[in-house]
Amino acid sequence: MSEITKTRIIDAAGEVFAEKGFEQATVREICKTADVNLAAINYHFGDKQKLYIEAVKRAHCEGEEDEPLLIPAELPAERKLYYFIEHMMADMLDRESPTWHVELMMREMARPTLACTELVQSYIGPKFSILMNIIEEMVPSTLTLSKKHLLAFSIVGQCLLYRFHRPIGKLLIGDDEFESLFDVSYLAQHICEFSMQGIQSLSVSQETSL
Repeated sequence: MSEITKTRIIDAAGEVFAEKGFEQATVREICKTADVNLAAINYHFGDKQKLYIEAVKRAHCEGEEDEPLLIPAELPAERKLYYFIEHMMADMLDRESPTWHVELMMREMARPTLACTELVQSYIGPKFSILMNIIEEMVPSTLTLSKKHLLAFSIVGQCLLYRFHRPIGKLLIGDDEFESLFDVSYLAQHICEFSMQGIQSLSVSQETSL
């Protein structure tokens, strides 16, 4: 029962924080939405800021603990990249998530707080390191770290578009066509192929310039 109550509070808080932001949201309104008393928040989270951090983590990470990113070391780098992208796309698109998840993450990216720092340290950073290791296998050793970072950001950026820019995509090409693209394997293959072309082109340019 305690975990059920805690989950209900996080979900209620996420809705309120997504709509009003951290500063404007009140603990009283969160309690009303969750149908709990004020003492429940103090008991489970300590204060409003810690509750906010948990809500942001829920918005970004729900389901990730059940499907850890495990990539066989013996695979060639291109297959590793595909598995990385497929895992990222599946996490974002396969699970049914409330609208407040995206809304809260958009708020947090626009005005980062301590929650963003914790998210990077606990979840995003380790996965970024995995991606960087994959890229290291694909590029010349002479390629600068900044260039490798740009490659990683470009790959992640393609994935994030399909989660955070869905309304814009529908306006650009129409609902039916945009929704027809939402197949995890299809998108993962497209992003992987597109990224591989960029990586290979950059690698050739780097080698010929030496």
